[in-house]
Amino acid sequence: MSAPSSSQPLIHDAVAAHATRDPDAPALVWHDRAISYRTLDTAANTYAADLADRGVGPGQVVPILLDRSPEMVALELAVLKTGAAYTNLDPNWPAERQRLIIDLIAPAVIVTADDQWDGRFDRYQPSDGGIDDAAWRARAFDPASVPPDSPATVFFTSGTTGVPKGVLSPHQAVTRLFGPEGLDGFGPGHATPQVAALPWDMYAFELWGQLTTGGTVVLVAESYLLPNTLRQVVSRHGVDTLWITTSVFNLFVDEAPDCFDGLAHVYTGGEKASPEHMRGFLTHHPDLPLWNAYGPAESCMITTLRRLVPADCDVPGGVPVGTPVRGTGVVLLDERDTCCEPGREGEICIAGQGLANGYLAQPELTREKFPTVDIDGVPDRIYRTGDVGVWDDDGVLHYRGRRDRQIKISGQRIELAEIESVAGSLPGVRNCIAFAVTDSDGVPVRLALVYLVPRSDADPSGPSDDPLRVHDQLRRLLPAYLVPQTIRGLTQYPVTANGKVDRAALHEIARISRPATRVRAGRTDER
Repeated sequence: MSAPSSSQPLIHDAVAAHATRDPDAPALVWHDRAISYRTLDTAANTYAADLADRGVGPGQVVPILLDRSPEMVALELAVLKTGAAYTNLDPNWPAERQRLIIDLIAPAVIVTADDQWDGRFDRYQPSDGGIDDAAWRARAFDPASVPPDSPATVFFTSGTTGVPKGVLSPHQAVTRLFGPEGLDGFGPGHATPQVAALPWDMYAFELWGQLTTGGTVVLVAESYLLPNTLRQVVSRHGVDTLWITTSVFNLFVDEAPDCFDGLAHVYTGGEKASPEHMRGFLTHHPDLPLWNAYGPAESCMITTLRRLVPADCDVPGGVPVGTPVRGTGVVLLDERDTCCEPGREGEICIAGQGLANGYLAQPELTREKFPTVDIDGVPDRIYRTGDVGVWDDDGVLHYRGRRDRQIKISGQRIELAEIESVAGSLPGVRNCIAFAVTDSDGVPVRLALVYLVPRSDADPSGPSDDPLRVHDQLRRLLPAYLVPQTIRGLTQYPVTANGKVDRAALHEIARISRPATRVRAGRTDER
């Protein structure tokens, strides 16, 4: 079931090739200033020489803790030129989260302007002159020789044990999607805004999709996209190709459907699609291609894709997620690892060039999630997604949900067990349950956490439980997207007739609670 394994280029080699072919073409746009491929690649060579002098080379992972900027892109290329892999860590993450990940990496060098890491790691800080200074210094560098399946980047996702999972993605996982036979909307004359979160795999989609094919990337300083921002980058910089997460797509369709005017290609995904919003978009923009994408970080960026037509919005069970992209194979397996025929649900398992090398420093989990199985008598390495899907008679994949408790909100993967693990370590929090509050379509929209407190704590004369304190502590330990907006301390959980926790009742408690509330001695105080 694997797709053909033709060789794919290295990310930095593809960028360098365009710097040679058309050096003055715009690679990046930053605050309305165009930065050429020549400047970007020359600066990357300088940074690479600097990093190599510090011992960076193949087999290493280099953390980058910087805000979005042209220098950051050049530094990512520099790391790749040394043969190492980079990982973007959000500077706004709690210090404890950063420390946990950096200790897991144990890097030789860390790239950051933050001096808190001095004394623990060799810190490389680019000069104040930025990308122009690096290009002016123009140090020559001969890139390390590494194969296309060598690690290029590490995406850290939520983990069930409380420890983030570092997904090691190779060069070919990125470059397989782009080029002459790749996705529409990438290459010379095309432009994409880069606004996805720095640690997320769709950051790589927005950035390397254009840079490896000769297109232009418009770096958006903000960490979010607004309709007016989209209008500006389309009119000022010729942006014609857009990636947008499902929840933001739905918001734009509701509030500003005309903000997509001027685009030529729209890709959306990260969450289950809303038929109503897809239909609204197609009605408003009948000639604008809309692609619904599916894919976990372990099969970098996109696994299946579907250009939608109005009839897709009426399919029972939801909008289809399409067919495998280039260099990717998908099979549905039952409990005995037997392939499922059309119409029969099974676990979505992925093979091909998009697969990650595994999880950083987690060999047992890697063996569990990336086994080699016999598919129709042929051994193949797969990734077990934990997602459930079904093929229709036309070979189109339909997503049916999860086998476990993993969810996605705003495109971010969330392991509820990680939230429970961290919250359960806090004083006064016991038997906690994390869950998602859903909208009318059953789509997760926000997180909630409930936990048990002693009955005496509900007595006004005694100490009271303090969800606000729990919320503040979680903010110091978890990135913002993992912190529940609704937190409630309960003296007991509602139960069903057979004595099990009544999950529906918990959802109702969270639904009627305002986000970030404080419950104290039987009354609710708004924060």
